[in-house]
Amino acid sequence: MSIVVVGDTSLIAQALRQCGQTAGWRFIGHREALTSSAWLDGVGQVLNLAYNPALRNGYEHALDFELALARRIEPLPHVRYIMASSRLVYGPAIHDQALHESQEPQPVATYGVGKLITEQALTQMLGERLTIVRMSNIFGYEIAQTRRNFFAIALRSLLDQQRIVLDMSPFVERDFLPVEVLASWLIPIAENPQPGLFNLGAGIGTPTGRIAQWLIEGFGSGELLVTNLREFDAFRLDIGAARATYGIPGLTTTALRQHCQALGARLREESRLIQGYA
Repeated sequence: MSIVVVGDTSLIAQALRQCGQTAGWRFIGHREALTSSAWLDGVGQVLNLAYNPALRNGYEHALDFELALARRIEPLPHVRYIMASSRLVYGPAIHDQALHESQEPQPVATYGVGKLITEQALTQMLGERLTIVRMSNIFGYEIAQTRRNFFAIALRSLLDQQRIVLDMSPFVERDFLPVEVLASWLIPIAENPQPGLFNLGAGIGTPTGRIAQWLIEGFGSGELLVTNLREFDAFRLDIGAARATYGIPGLTTTALRQHCQALGARLREESRLIQGYA
C-alpha cells in the first residue's frame, strides 16, 4: 500500500519531499486527485494538504475540496485519510493558553469555522479511518506577496525595509513550529495513522518579539518596531496525545531559535543576490 500526498506545491509537501523516508511516496495536485482514478490504485493512506482559498471568505460545501476528496475515499474501506487541520478550530485560548484536543471547539476566524465543519463532515463519513492533525503556526522560508502569515510578512519587511513591525505586544506568546520539523513528525503519522485527533505544535509558547529578534540576528542587521501593545491570540498546543502515540517530542526554545536564525541568514543571502543583480 502506498502513501499519496495531495497538494504537491504546498509548503508542507515541499518539506516532505526533502525527507529521505518519503522517496516512495506519491505527490499529486488537487486537480489530479479529483479527476483521475489511476492514483487510487494500491493507495493505503492519503494525506491531504490542499485547501481551497475561496473558503477563507466563508464556508460553502460546494467549494470544499477536502469534502470532495473524502467522497472518493469513502467507498474504499482499506484507505485511511489524514486531514491537516488548524489550531484555529479551537478558537481563542484561555487560562494557561494551552489548547487541548478534549476541549469544545469555539472557532472565531472564518478559516477555523470552515475547518471545523470539514472535520465534522469527514468524521461522519470516514469514522475510524480518519486521522485529524490540528497544527500550530507552521513557518518556513516564505517571502511571496501572496503569503500573509506572521513569518512571511516579517521576512518581507526585513528584506525590503530592514525592519520587522509588530502591531501587538512583543510579549504575546504563540506556538510556532518549523515546517521541516512538522514534516519529520508527519512521516510516522502517515505511515501508521491512528484514528482520532492529534495536536502538532512546538508545545511551548514563544514571545513574538523573540521570534523577530532571532530573525534579525540571523539576518545580521535590522530593527524591531512595535506599533501597538495590544495582547491577543496567545496560545500553545498541548501535544500530549501525539507524544504518547507517536513519540513526538515537541520543540525546545534553543532549537526554535536556531531555525529562526537560519531563516534570517537565508534571507541575508537572498538580499545579497538581489543587490548583485541590481
